[in-house]
Amino acid sequence: MAEKQINIYLTDDHKIVRDGIKSMLIGNKNINVTGESDTGSGLLELMKKKVPDIVVLDLALPDMNGVDLTKILTTQYPAARILILSAEMDENVIINTIKNGACGFLNKDVSGREFVDALRLVADGECYFGQRISGIIYKSYINKIQHPEAPTDVTKNISDREKEIICLLSEGLSFKEVGEKLCISPRTVENHKTNILEKLGLKNTIELVKFAIKHGIIRI
Repeated sequence: MAEKQINIYLTDDHKIVRDGIKSMLIGNKNINVTGESDTGSGLLELMKKKVPDIVVLDLALPDMNGVDLTKILTTQYPAARILILSAEMDENVIINTIKNGACGFLNKDVSGREFVDALRLVADGECYFGQRISGIIYKSYINKIQHPEAPTDVTKNISDREKEIICLLSEGLSFKEVGEKLCISPRTVENHKTNILEKLGLKNTIELVKFAIKHGIIRI
């Protein structure tokens, strides 16, 4: 019996990554790269024309937050399954991406063989998480079991790195400036901010600053 044909879109802002994936898939005749983009908006334009079986998505895009984009895709195009391929290893980012509907998550150091296996499993309706990702998910799950009660001090949910970012953003620094101080990329700073707002149920930086002042994270 002929193998099921799997049509995928690649979205990564680095052409060398997209080219590397396409080269890796040569020889897998049932896996077809039918579209590629380097931005979130470019991907959404592709989706309007035809919905693939799988979207392979990097979270660090120049124009959109990958966590939010995952939710948009799963809401508007439920037939497409989302496989994240990212260097992001932040627990909150990974958990929120999965909550938003991603069917799989691989770190960019994944082998070609595992990547192909993941594509096939996700196309068959399964979920797939690389070994490093599975460890993070398991840690989060165990933490919820061991600490089922929400802490009375809401700031206990905020990591030291997130507190650093809150303090720097409250000073009016841009994502780029914060990233330079913490030696991380501006997109990682943006991802952290998005996760902090979601975690605390806040809408914008102004509300975040008010929260930080109220709870003693920053002092004036």
